[in-house]
Amino acid sequence: VVRSGARPPAPTPPPTAAVGAIYQQIEREGASARRGALAPAFAWVTPKGELTDLESLRGRPVVINFWATWCVPCREEMPALDRVAAARDDVAFLAVNLQEDADSVLAFFERVGLRTLQPILDPEGRTARRYLVLSLPTTFFIDAQGTIRHIEIGGPMSADTIEQDLAKADGTS
Repeated sequence: VVRSGARPPAPTPPPTAAVGAIYQQIEREGASARRGALAPAFAWVTPKGELTDLESLRGRPVVINFWATWCVPCREEMPALDRVAAARDDVAFLAVNLQEDADSVLAFFERVGLRTLQPILDPEGRTARRYLVLSLPTTFFIDAQGTIRHIEIGGPMSADTIEQDLAKADGTS
């Protein structure tokens, strides 16, 4: 765990240009993986090799979906997440893969035809542990100020469920 403001050198980006990878957990006061708390922050290397973090997404809702290719409900809900993400450019969607390699994730995305979601690898599962993810899929709906407004555990979620949960995060429900 690294304190806010201190960034270690970023790791070498994954071997493919289509997958990001988490490289840092960022501590901040009041962060917790529960409704009504600030979402635990983390930083990742984008597929283009740029450094970014959860804080940079402030100002718009964020959906963080923890998933894996071996998880049947995850596989079933990913197309709905991808469709909603394609229709909602006002929302950031983070597809955080639990401890799988880039090649497996990319093969899954290609096989299922996912075009909008950008996968982010959680190579050691540290982010999933900070979010207290005990089962997959688990999805966090975070408002524009960085507060967790809803947590969906299990699945598969439909596009309608995703939109309803987004309404909780953007204050329209």
